[in-house]
Amino acid sequence: MSPVLSFIIPVYNVEPYLKECVNSILEQCGTDCEVLLIDDGSTDGSGMICDGFSENNTNVRTLHQKNRGHSAARNVGLEMAIGKYIAFIDSDDYIGQGCVKDILNWIKTTDADICFMEGYKLFPDGTTESLGDKIDRKQVLGKSKEEVFRHLATRPKYPGSACTKLFRREFLTEKELRFPTNLTHAEDLTFCLNCFLKAEKFDALPCPFYYYRQNRKGSMTSNVNSSSFDGLRTFVSNFAENLVDEQRKPHTKITGDAMAFVAYEYSILLWEYSRLNATEKDNAKAFLKDYKWVLSYGASKKTKLIQKVVRILGVDLTAKLLDVYMRNR
Repeated sequence: MSPVLSFIIPVYNVEPYLKECVNSILEQCGTDCEVLLIDDGSTDGSGMICDGFSENNTNVRTLHQKNRGHSAARNVGLEMAIGKYIAFIDSDDYIGQGCVKDILNWIKTTDADICFMEGYKLFPDGTTESLGDKIDRKQVLGKSKEEVFRHLATRPKYPGSACTKLFRREFLTEKELRFPTNLTHAEDLTFCLNCFLKAEKFDALPCPFYYYRQNRKGSMTSNVNSSSFDGLRTFVSNFAENLVDEQRKPHTKITGDAMAFVAYEYSILLWEYSRLNATEKDNAKAFLKDYKWVLSYGASKKTKLIQKVVRILGVDLTAKLLDVYMRNR
């Protein structure tokens, strides 16, 4: 039986977590699933663990390559995959028990381009918390693209993680959708928004799927720094320039709602700005002032509030308030 679901897992120096990640999939899968392990030049024992899985499981394939980055590894996995649907899993995270059965049953009945899944934060003490981007199936299944974008735009959080979605492989291939290899941060945000803009059919599955490990030492997403700020800045500037015209008017109703995602990420950028050192702030402040207009497209209550605060207090004070809020929430 050919696999209908492909799990793509980039691997880089995650020896303590890799077995838990892969086993969480294999415990639920047979020949209807494949696991693609892309070892991106690991220098610990991760590569050997990958080889062990592929030697002992016919539905696991391993590819070793020189270190090229997370996005490049995912793109290689996309070229290898043969399943009808694709799931992207980070090698230090894992999936929920029992969810694969629900996914395989869903695949038999659908041709959706994108399916939203439930994601959870996993803390070092073992407790979990919703990522806060759960999508109500009634709001996307069978709805027009305009209706889906309006719903997503008005939600409290932009669902920008590639790991909490399933993607139809032929859709990604036909639309030539790949992860940007020039970014080390915000690559998921960029990939997902490009996918949203080109998709026509959406769905959501109400099952606990993805568990995202928090505060892991060495994780690319565990700290705010100038690199993460630059990645998010690139996301904001690129889409702000492409979704609106020279008068800052949206090309279509859909691109106007897509700008709500850009406004949301600009508000995250303000918080990240508060965590930079003095030199980094000097280099970033002009950008924030030049692009604060994107907040006018904010559609969620939080983003609209931040727009009002920026208008009254300016960039620096708003960033400080956001930092206080994030530390004490």
